[in-house]
Amino acid sequence: MPRQRPRTSNKQMDRTDLEKAFNHRVQTKCSHKEAAEKFGVKKTTLVDAFNRSKKEANGVTYVPVPGKVNMVFTPEQEGLIVKYTIQAAQMFYGLPRIEVRRMVYNYAHACKSKSIPEAWERNRMATTDWYYSFMERHPDLVLKAPEGMSIARIVAFNKVNVETFFKAYTLALEKYQFTPDRIFNLDESSLSTVMKPCKVVCARGKPVATQVTRERGETMTFVGIISAAGQAVPPVFIIPRARWNPTFMRNTSFGSKGILHPSGWMNGDCFVQTLQHLHERSGSSDENKILLIMDNAECHMNINVVEFAIRHGIVIVTLPPHTTDKLQPLDVSVFGPFKTFLRALLNDHALMHPNEHITVHQLPEFACDAWTKAANPTNILSGYRATGIWPVNRLIFPDEAFVGAQVTERPAPPEDFVVEVGPPSSDGANSSDGEDQPPASQVIDLPDLSPTLEDDPDDPTGTAWPDPGTAAPGPNTATPGPNTATPGPNTATPGPSTATPGPSTATPGPSTATPGSSTTTPGSSTQSTPPSITPEAVRPFPKAANQRPYGKGKKRLRACILTENEEAIVDLRVKAAKKQKLEEKKKAVAGKKSGVPRKKKPAPVPESSEEDDVRVLLDDSSEYSDDSEEFTESSYPFLDKEPEAGDFVLVRLALEEGRGVGTSVWYVAHVLVTLEGSRLNLSFLRMKSAILRNTFTFPNIPDESEVDAGHCLGVVKLQKSGSVSPNPWVGVTQPLGRCDPATGAHRP
Repeated sequence: MPRQRPRTSNKQMDRTDLEKAFNHRVQTKCSHKEAAEKFGVKKTTLVDAFNRSKKEANGVTYVPVPGKVNMVFTPEQEGLIVKYTIQAAQMFYGLPRIEVRRMVYNYAHACKSKSIPEAWERNRMATTDWYYSFMERHPDLVLKAPEGMSIARIVAFNKVNVETFFKAYTLALEKYQFTPDRIFNLDESSLSTVMKPCKVVCARGKPVATQVTRERGETMTFVGIISAAGQAVPPVFIIPRARWNPTFMRNTSFGSKGILHPSGWMNGDCFVQTLQHLHERSGSSDENKILLIMDNAECHMNINVVEFAIRHGIVIVTLPPHTTDKLQPLDVSVFGPFKTFLRALLNDHALMHPNEHITVHQLPEFACDAWTKAANPTNILSGYRATGIWPVNRLIFPDEAFVGAQVTERPAPPEDFVVEVGPPSSDGANSSDGEDQPPASQVIDLPDLSPTLEDDPDDPTGTAWPDPGTAAPGPNTATPGPNTATPGPNTATPGPSTATPGPSTATPGPSTATPGSSTTTPGSSTQSTPPSITPEAVRPFPKAANQRPYGKGKKRLRACILTENEEAIVDLRVKAAKKQKLEEKKKAVAGKKSGVPRKKKPAPVPESSEEDDVRVLLDDSSEYSDDSEEFTESSYPFLDKEPEAGDFVLVRLALEEGRGVGTSVWYVAHVLVTLEGSRLNLSFLRMKSAILRNTFTFPNIPDESEVDAGHCLGVVKLQKSGSVSPNPWVGVTQPLGRCDPATGAHRP
């Protein structure tokens, strides 16, 4: 099929004039030449019209010129091709040009077209001339270069995950009645001293325009926080340095915070400090809580983070994994303009200061200027509105937005397969006032994702043919209605019972009977005409074949109220214990590799006075042996008495600074004096050696401090130095420590 060439002349004829000339000659019996000259048509054209009338009619009736007789497809079939192509692109599996030509060739054979050109048969695909003509006939189609998209994002953004998030989110809103100024969104973004250059004007013909930049730059983490009221919280920077320099935060926005970390990446300890910054700026408390929406990144899922949030009135709602590009306001409307403004500022600085490279000391200043421009009320409110978070809009995403998840979509899980978005419901036993507590969990029934047939009011059986873009009925789909035939080709099963389609059920095609309308009753054999075949029947949409079974594989935390989900909190505690055990194992292996001699057996205990060494006896029986797995307070054999002056007590305190902020640490201390207000003046002891873990000694410099009596777990048993007893520290995973006399902070 040749391409359409531009017309070089104006010799066009109106078909109505030809019909008028034809009727004039029939009525007046004039010559062909006279009728043609009167109405301005060619004589040969008029003669052809009479010959066509004699061949196809009675010779006196005008027969119009047939249209494009060489069309391969009808307009309806081309419309199906357009619809199929658009839907494939929406599913993130668009067809390239050559694949469209192959699909069209196969579709022409499936439709049994009588005008398939020989060039199509020779190449087994449509020609490029037909392709360009097809694109001209349908201007809503265009050839574009697609962007890469992670399969995890395509799979995760589905109706189930979105509904799970909105149920958890609305549950928190209804329970605490949050206002827009108390709803926050937090996310991190990477900043670099060398960013992508802006576009520049240059001479045409040069393949690449170059600009002076550093080959490699330093990166840091930027933390942005915005509220649903259109306000932005001063940002937080994770600076890749080990020592603080006042120039890091020079000329930054008031209230901005800098946190040091050698790598410049966010981790659990840095995120606790970030929440501390949000707590100070928002004034959150148990009486005035705030709602924080964030993703479930590895650095966020930390038990210290959850405990800090619970203590300071921060209700955390997590987003489903790999859905932040659609559900997180910062990613939707703020971070894009922020990076654009920052790139422009860095480019302006490079033009004004040639041969000067931007360092991490200057990057926070430029980032704050760009954040002030990007985090304006218009962008912030637009992000919350586009995600449906505020105002709350569960139906913000149409069905077309989830079409990409159809590739890996599975049937609905069993009815007993539910997802908990909150902690297990309480029976009110722990309620202080005895009243019934509101349920703290929501059980979500996952909707049925299996393809269904839409109801047709004209169909008495309640079934109708699916849309060309929907899947055909599967082998396990029961056909409703009595006397309904099995949807196989030309198959009918009369009788009062409903037949179930077997594995031989065919995809609806030209020779497939329409389910519901192919009903056969005794004494009649009526069958309706099947619909036209669709491109999907020739080339089905992509579908993942290997589907993982339910309840197996790695357990993933879905959208939930993290601060109220007891199951998630327990998992985080177990994860933290495993991580700490692994770190201790790595340290032990590193000590062996460094050349430290292995201690095979304990050294004899040196003689000392009773004032110097104190042996703490946990139990005088064999119940607590080296085979114990876990240390609990209830298993500690304390003396049944209140602490008095001269007793030795076991104290549990939490670290107030350093990497292990909030971590509980056990200490052995000597009670010096009991003070008023339930306070004790204690003298802390040190461990004698790493081998004799149940022997402690007083340090050369007294380590004294006042401690609330509530931190005292109990009075411990004693033995003189040199006696034999079972290992008393079975299951204790935290190291002992001492108290800093200057600051009062307890360190390991």
